[in-house]
Amino acid sequence: MYRKFLTGSILAVIMGISSSFAFACGGADSGKHIGSMLNINAENSTFTIRDMESNAPITFNASTDIMKQVKKANGQIMVNYEEDDDGSLVATSVAF
Repeated sequence: MYRKFLTGSILAVIMGISSSFAFACGGADSGKHIGSMLNINAENSTFTIRDMESNAPITFNASTDIMKQVKKANGQIMVNYEEDDDGSLVATSVAF
């Protein structure tokens, strides 16, 4: 009985964590996108991810510090961003 409880608890935690990632890109004003890395363009200081929710590519402008972090990304990446005056998305932080 203890094993069933432990297994159920672990599954509930995993489902809770994964669902919070899925909803991070949900709102238009959330300021977050989660996806997998598609392309890093160091010359233009941009990187592109395939958004987990829409399955569309999204490109972000990034500072030198964030570009260094992005180069280490492996698997899923969460990007916090802001939109600048010309509508470009500017990464403010990343986590993976």
